[in-house]
Amino acid sequence: MLREAILQALDGGRTAHQLVARIQRRWWTHGYARALAEGHLASPVGVAVALVRPSTDCPDPMCEDGVTLHLDHGCPKCEQRRTDRRRGHASGPREKRPAPQWWECKGQGCTAAGKGPRPADGLCWQCQERAEAAAAQTAAQRVSATLAAEAETAEDATRLRQTIRWARMLDEAYTDHAERGRTAQELAEAQRQAEADAEQVRILRQQLLREHPELAAYTQGQT
Repeated sequence: MLREAILQALDGGRTAHQLVARIQRRWWTHGYARALAEGHLASPVGVAVALVRPSTDCPDPMCEDGVTLHLDHGCPKCEQRRTDRRRGHASGPREKRPAPQWWECKGQGCTAAGKGPRPADGLCWQCQERAEAAAAQTAAQRVSATLAAEAETAEDATRLRQTIRWARMLDEAYTDHAERGRTAQELAEAQRQAEADAEQVRILRQQLLREHPELAAYTQGQT
């Protein structure tokens, strides 16, 4: 197989020197040297045949891997085939996608622009980061305000309980004082009533003695 490939290459109008140059060029440009270094060179005979066989994709016999030998420049037929292939791929069935559009950031005072799908909020990444930071700061401030309000409410509740306790203590003190005042007043009233009763008894006794002097001997021992 390898011998036939070499004879075919020489029959195609190539000299031995040109065939050696073909082998050296393909060894490097077709990646065989790298495959050998990485241990991926599967079939040495197949690689040797690929190195020496003529180019089969160009009808020009003087084309050597896309270069016209006697002119030493790119083969026009190979260039035309490449152009046709590109056109064929371009004109083939393929879903057409809309070209990416430019959009401007909606952030206040921001002049940044982007290309492609517009973000849902219409903000560039810098404005999005600033908005997220502001939202986080606002949330932190709300939490702090809530905690402060709860602390203030707790302090108000404590002060209210203290006020109620003091009011109860004062009410109890006033009640006790009033009861003590009433007790003293009642004692004084009872004392006055006793003195008045004693005075009334004395007056009645004197009146009785005036009316019945004979009873004086009985009353002397009682006065």
